[in-house]
Amino acid sequence: MRPGRLIARLAALILIVLECVVKPCRATKVAATRAPSRPSPTAFESAQADFVPLWLRFQPPDAAGQSVDPTLPQVAPAARKPYVAVLVWHDVLPEKQVWFDTTLATFKAQLAAIKSGGFHVVSLQDLADHLIKGAPLPERPLVITFDDNNRGLYRYAFPLLKRYGYPATLFVHTDYVGVTTSKEHSSWDELTEMQRSGLITVQSLTASHPADIRKLSDADILKELRNSRAGIARRLGKPVYAFVYPEDNYDARTAQLVAQAGYRLAFTEDWGNAGASPNLLMIHRYSILKRFAQALSDVRRAYLTPDP
Repeated sequence: MRPGRLIARLAALILIVLECVVKPCRATKVAATRAPSRPSPTAFESAQADFVPLWLRFQPPDAAGQSVDPTLPQVAPAARKPYVAVLVWHDVLPEKQVWFDTTLATFKAQLAAIKSGGFHVVSLQDLADHLIKGAPLPERPLVITFDDNNRGLYRYAFPLLKRYGYPATLFVHTDYVGVTTSKEHSSWDELTEMQRSGLITVQSLTASHPADIRKLSDADILKELRNSRAGIARRLGKPVYAFVYPEDNYDARTAQLVAQAGYRLAFTEDWGNAGASPNLLMIHRYSILKRFAQALSDVRRAYLTPDP
């Protein structure tokens, strides 16, 4: 092995060991739907939400533990190079209830930054056409997504999206539509209203939001995937072709089952260019809790740098 490569590997190993000692690992979101109540975030939780581990910050986007699987549908070659960032929020509220919420003031500032920065917000269908067929996108493209169907999205985020004319996608767990747990969730009527605006697309986040879908049997995973997909299609009358892995737990097996259940796209929270994703069932997204500014910077820099 060449000395340069050996030194690089040793440096990476040292960083990983330091991470294990300090234990500031990537914050894991405990789904609010799974417990009747949740305490306010501690100072440590808040610090976790903003922390970006050093080794994760500098790893290549495809080095998130998932090897390229040629049996999964691949990103179109023409979509590999143009940089597009998919952003994910959870709830938007005047004041945070849990650490992964976004305050209304912050959300307003983020939308203003997107507009003033000259970014183009494109729809999920535009992204699908780009990744699957290689269809072109405008320069500096962003995709807005929300997980968990919290009611703050209807009350606070939706009016702002209409004001800006920005399309967005809500990933919904169908067993909790209209149900109040530790958080309120939008009803089918509210989802219908948002969809009829022409700006909002509703897609799947399973039926019951299992904390770790990987621990389920194949039959139970397929049940979650198919029940959610069928429920949304029946209630809203639109095709359901995209999926998000609950709590970002996924592997090659679950991705294969997502494809088997009829989904064409599936999203993670591993950051990076969506076009550089390992495949169409492990598409990169930026969590705005840690990487909103980075996402905009990455897209801006990609369009400022001339092609070699």
